Amino acid sequence: MRQAPVTLEHLDQLLRDRLGRSLAEVIKDIDPGPDEALFWSGSWLDGFANSRSDIDLYLVTTRSRFTGGVPEVTGPGMPPMEMTIVPGTTRLDLTVVPLELLREVGRFLDALDTDNDYPTAWSDNLREFVHRLIIGIPLVPDSPFEEFRSLVDPGKFRGYLKRFYQNRADSLFEDVQGLLDEGETVGAALVARKRMEAAFDMYLATIGETNTRVDKWRWKKIQRSFAPDDALVRRFLACVAVDQEAGIDSLTLTKACVALGDELILRAV
Repeated sequence: MRQAPVTLEHLDQLLRDRLGRSLAEVIKDIDPGPDEALFWSGSWLDGFANSRSDIDLYLVTTRSRFTGGVPEVTGPGMPPMEMTIVPGTTRLDLTVVPLELLREVGRFLDALDTDNDYPTAWSDNLREFVHRLIIGIPLVPDSPFEEFRSLVDPGKFRGYLKRFYQNRADSLFEDVQGLLDEGETVGAALVARKRMEAAFDMYLATIGETNTRVDKWRWKKIQRSFAPDDALVRRFLACVAVDQEAGIDSLTLTKACVALGDELILRAV
């Protein structure tokens, strides 16, 4: 079940409570120009935030912005992003994103044939940024945020993620078979669990769950996407524990995880 939508009033109160600063003060410090887009995104907008969650801001710009932050690799031949962090119990993170990076992402997704092309090796941070762009809230009225966001097609990004996770699931399936061939059933069960998780991520992407922090938020996404008594949920919970002392047969568990992964992939395709 999703949390209630957050607003800029929530962000203002978060900043006051945690950093002793108002939203207006933070915007003034960043000083976005009329050709730049400053927006809020992250776990608060996803509905996953808790008392330790960071506050994530993004600035899309055509200008060179030297913030003293850490460059983040994005993808082959793509310009980097740069993150600065305000330290504290709850951090305020500002990531500066070149507009050209959005354009390259948009061009790649527009040209991607998800049935035949292999998804390029984007960094985890770039995949996360694209998701956060899609769900973001602009902080400055009359900014070009919507124009910039329109460069990336959400449906094509879902298709990219679906293929990305499918490739991972296919690779892990081969690993499972190799381990079973050598009689390593515990190792096979562990890898089969990873393959089942990748299959869940693939299926979740097809139904609109594009948050890419899969290990951190997978269970929350499953909870809000399926009824509690759904058979897939019960089978997921059965697959995520490997405990020989509890009398769980690892070969049976491996087969159960492979079967669940197969079913999820068939549903996704």
